[in-house]
Amino acid sequence: GGLDKEFQDIFRRAFASRIFPASVVKKLGVNHVKGMLLYGPPGTGKTLIARQIGKMLNGKDPKIVNGPEVLSKFVGQSEENIRNLFAEAEAEFNERGDDSELHIIIFDEIDSVCKARGTSRDGTGVGDTVVNQLLSKIDGVNSLNNILVIGMTNRKDMMDDALLRPGRLEVQVEISLPDEAGRQQILGIHTQSMRSANYLDAGVSLPELAKHTKNFSGAEIEGLVKSAASFAFARQV
Repeated sequence: GGLDKEFQDIFRRAFASRIFPASVVKKLGVNHVKGMLLYGPPGTGKTLIARQIGKMLNGKDPKIVNGPEVLSKFVGQSEENIRNLFAEAEAEFNERGDDSELHIIIFDEIDSVCKARGTSRDGTGVGDTVVNQLLSKIDGVNSLNNILVIGMTNRKDMMDDALLRPGRLEVQVEISLPDEAGRQQILGIHTQSMRSANYLDAGVSLPELAKHTKNFSGAEIEGLVKSAASFAFARQV
């Protein structure tokens, strides 16, 4: 709900080039986009978008990684976890070349893994080597052409600059708070089952509610609907 323009941007930048045959794209001299960063305030639907992207493409199911899960207490294990994420795509690319399917890797809370190098004070330097490992996988000497890394964060300022340049997480889409039309869409989505079961009072006007909920994020609108339902339950009890 409320993210039509963002979806169009994402599709145009990251997926449109993959619809055409590899030979055509090669003649243009254009490389596919391999990385994308979705950033914005909490509760605006970044994780939702990533889930939908996986459904929209009829490729393999995306691998979803929560940032902190990558880190490990053993030396070298964190870097190996990153390598394992790309292992399947690498094997298929070596086998089938440009015909291989698209592998999507979704990093939730990517700022926990990819902090700017030199800023962590733990003395082990693990954070820095994880960033290096990720950079070399996305855009290194033997880089793959059949991957798309989608990172999500609400702290873009903490990310390492090298990750944000073209060739890496080059498409950066801000997922901001929904406007009035977007809020109406979101309210519609969250009250859909109430409406279809005729539980929503006829006096409830969604456009009116959308006007009153300025600066609400999608998650807060969901909370609003839950709160309203709890009042209804209380009245019945």
